[in-house]
Amino acid sequence: MSAPALFDLPAAAPSTAVPATFRRSGITVLSYGLGADSTAILLMFLTAPERYGLRADLSDLVVVHAVTGDEWPDSLSYVDRLVLPLLRRARVRLVQIARGGPEDADGVVILDDSRQPRRIFAQGPWRLSDELRAAGTVPQMANGRRTCSIKFKGWCLDQWAAHEFGTASFRRVIGYHAGELPRAEKDTGIQRRLNAEAGRTICEPHYPLILAAMDRAAVEAYVLEQLGEPIRKSYCAQCPFSGVCASRDAHEERLRAHPHVAADVLRMEYVSQALNERVALYGTTSLRKRLTDDGRNKAVMDAFALSLDQAPHAVYEVRRIYFAARTAECRQWHGGNCRTPRWWCRQARTEECVQGHPAGRFEPWCSGYWDSCRGETAKGQAWRSVRTVFEGTRAEAEAYVRALADEHGMRLEQGEHSGIERAHYLTVGDSYPTVSGYLVAAPAGVHDKQRPRFEERFTQLTGRDGTVGTPVRELPEPAPRRRTGGTVLIRRVKTIGGVMLIA
Repeated sequence: MSAPALFDLPAAAPSTAVPATFRRSGITVLSYGLGADSTAILLMFLTAPERYGLRADLSDLVVVHAVTGDEWPDSLSYVDRLVLPLLRRARVRLVQIARGGPEDADGVVILDDSRQPRRIFAQGPWRLSDELRAAGTVPQMANGRRTCSIKFKGWCLDQWAAHEFGTASFRRVIGYHAGELPRAEKDTGIQRRLNAEAGRTICEPHYPLILAAMDRAAVEAYVLEQLGEPIRKSYCAQCPFSGVCASRDAHEERLRAHPHVAADVLRMEYVSQALNERVALYGTTSLRKRLTDDGRNKAVMDAFALSLDQAPHAVYEVRRIYFAARTAECRQWHGGNCRTPRWWCRQARTEECVQGHPAGRFEPWCSGYWDSCRGETAKGQAWRSVRTVFEGTRAEAEAYVRALADEHGMRLEQGEHSGIERAHYLTVGDSYPTVSGYLVAAPAGVHDKQRPRFEERFTQLTGRDGTVGTPVRELPEPAPRRRTGGTVLIRRVKTIGGVMLIA
């Protein structure tokens, strides 16, 4: 008998698309993130399974862990030493999954599926950090949404579940504690919508910690009592929400305990700021500045400096086009897609123009001939081009930037926040569209990338043709986005001699 969900879910809407074989699987799936909350739930299930609607032998429990590839070493060690032996003893099924590559068409790989798990995998074929390094950025805080968590955890879990259960429903357990009721309510609302769209119950969310009224302190105390060691928060080392995942002191203490991890994150942030001054780990506030301000972090900063010196470097030529945003009148008269642009679609009309040339039943008729009618433009979409124009050591790359700056009369300038030196030859103007262009030395590894029409638009706006430096390689041919065909590929891996083989 399954335990009730925290929030009532609607009955599955009748649909001719629902197969006649629709059924409840009777399986409970625990999304295991290695942290305190999901570990506490797992221990509760192991201690008293029938109290939580599970069979006494736990044969109806599946624990699923989505591997991002950037978990803290101490979290991996904690689970290996203290949790996995309990799962082996109880013969609980643990499934470890990961993204198969950067595109959804690369599917999901099953790293391990066992009732006798020996270790938690540190990474799969494609890590979150692989994606960030190739793009030359850090995780983005998009309106408070954890987009990387959705892509590397939520999506993988959903695809595995669809493959595992088909049209059979299951109970999905997530470790939200009593202080996270709004997150649980949001999660339930999303699942309610997905169930309605599918015309059936895909899964029933269940939140044992909230039902038990256990807040974060109670959760940590319970895990300590059960396992004899305090457990730390589980989150990626480069997470921009690390200030939420742990206090600043706790996060920096963890970085000091793992200086090699700290150096990797700092180097990732350095590249991100080299390509965009305003994109540090915490927005415009960088992890590097926070660590530098605290004298206890000298060993970490020394490790970062050494890793930066030793890393292969490249000189990137970064160009941007900043287009003018659509005006309110353009959206009013042309809707979501402007197919017949007028001058006032990208340049707001002045109040004098609005009063003197009012719009009636039809769109504004003003031709824009009078300067008094033309107002200001606002920044809209930005296009970025990144081309590698030199590769070598750090000293060689920085010397190359200065040499090219001297040759072409570029302005050398240090970043306001990062202190990274750039050679500027195009500077953003006061109105839009406008452009910028500069050279900067940073660790190698960022993929060359630009939109197909970038050069055409760049030349139209600047009269320049191509880059100042000579790219070391041609741009890769744009490849069509690979489609999943509606069914995501699920594959199993084998590890032989430390080498991961995907079937």
